[in-house]
Amino acid sequence: MAVVDTLQKAGFEAYFAGGCVRDELMGLAPQDYDVATSAHPEEVLRHFPKAQKVGVTFGVVLVRRRGAAIEVATFRSDGQYDDGRRPTSVTFSSAQLDAQRRDFTCNGLFCDPIRGTILDFVGGRADIQARCLRAIGDPARRFAEDHLRMLRAIRFAARLNFQIETSTLAAISRHAAALAHISRERIGQEMRMILTHPSRRRAAQLLLATGLLQPVWPWPLEPAHVQAAKLSWLGGLPEQTGFALALTALLCDLSSTHKAHTMPEAMQKLWVLSTQETADLRFLLSQLPVLQNWKSQRVAVLKRILADSRAQDLLALYRAGTPDANAIQELEARVRELSAAPLAPDPLVTGDDLIAMGQRPGPKFRAWLEELYNQQLENQFPDRTAALTAARQLVQQHSPPRPHER
Repeated sequence: MAVVDTLQKAGFEAYFAGGCVRDELMGLAPQDYDVATSAHPEEVLRHFPKAQKVGVTFGVVLVRRRGAAIEVATFRSDGQYDDGRRPTSVTFSSAQLDAQRRDFTCNGLFCDPIRGTILDFVGGRADIQARCLRAIGDPARRFAEDHLRMLRAIRFAARLNFQIETSTLAAISRHAAALAHISRERIGQEMRMILTHPSRRRAAQLLLATGLLQPVWPWPLEPAHVQAAKLSWLGGLPEQTGFALALTALLCDLSSTHKAHTMPEAMQKLWVLSTQETADLRFLLSQLPVLQNWKSQRVAVLKRILADSRAQDLLALYRAGTPDANAIQELEARVRELSAAPLAPDPLVTGDDLIAMGQRPGPKFRAWLEELYNQQLENQFPDRTAALTAARQLVQQHSPPRPHER
């Protein structure tokens, strides 16, 4: 409010704008506050000399107040959009014209926090009350200007539990293929916001129904498959779920016929996943079949899985894809039993021990250490002495005989 107050006292129009106004009207806690003003960037900088120039060409200045970053933008009208992303030029204008260039009516509101009034030039208040997501002006034009607005429509509709207005929904379906022209980074960023929110299942259903998912998905989605998709894996996840887990669930719902080992790299390329996200995806996809057949696995295998930092995500994925409540309870009892003792104790036999036995590091060396640690995890050694005895026997068993023994 201090930024608005400063600009108003200097003689400018200044209001809260966009999502923060929408959230306040809906009784939600705004994530951040944006300010729209008649002051030009240089005028904003005059009153906030420490502000950061983040988009002066588009009239945007970043003002920091009490640790919060507040985006202050000059009222503007946008010129021609040539790349489906941003206008080639802008013209500083009025609050009314600024509202007209925004995406959806619920995001086109202004609030004067000093006087406690709402400025609504686009019918946003009525649409919020009706829980309706409606594009401002011609939907086709809005989506042609910025193709990513189609994904934003899905995200807002799912998060806010709004119905997408008929002509807006039809325009999304007609122009869905245009998403293929959006950068992979922007697609990935938007999909992260969609999949990490508790509304992820409804959002995915809307993505399928509108045809928006196909241009940003590595594999074909059959129409019959799309219509029948229940997204039970995605819907079975906890509300607070990370991106890698949510994406894995979506892959399980929609791409079960594809080989799991090809999925992480395909998604990494398409949505520009980080190295860690790709590794997490690979772990969840590779270990899920192991956990699904946990009764036939060695104790050591289960302990190694449970000792991994991603074990809780894997268990959540198992629960999401297992309709049998008894099977879930049985596995959880087994997990509690195994977790009663340390899951990743220090090895009783180390590489130094094998070297002391005359062995050289190599493939067999690593395999011996792996097997000895598995036996340790399965409580086959009462102490280090027993473990060293087993190590000597293993080495002797697999070592070639000496010349005089042939």
